[in-house]
Amino acid sequence: MIKKITRMLNFKEINKLNEANLVLRHFVNLSAQLLPFLEQLERKKDLSIEEATHKIKIKTVFENYNFDTNTSELLINSNVLELIQNSFKKIVKFNSGDNSRSHKRTLRKFLFEHQRLIQSWNLIDSN
Repeated sequence: MIKKITRMLNFKEINKLNEANLVLRHFVNLSAQLLPFLEQLERKKDLSIEEATHKIKIKTVFENYNFDTNTSELLINSNVLELIQNSFKKIVKFNSGDNSRSHKRTLRKFLFEHQRLIQSWNLIDSN
């Protein structure tokens, strides 16, 4: 009976880890689409109403998404959440006069890590 309970707990823990990985994957993939778009919107001088709305919504996603950057290091051995957070901060800061090379470099680091993770996830999924 004890062995059966231990196996169930392990199974539940594994399911929770799998769910956390799926949520993390989704957020990383979403960020790879939203951050470059936000960067374009931040550079643009005259936004349409629709673009301004998109910009506000994207900022809201990243400002309200409270995550621990260590989570990605623990789950997938990657600092991708830290890269996302840094990219967002630098893109928004760029609008207030920060060096454009700095935010582009930071965004590029995130996008390179995203591609590396995609390749890794595809390899895992194919097995």
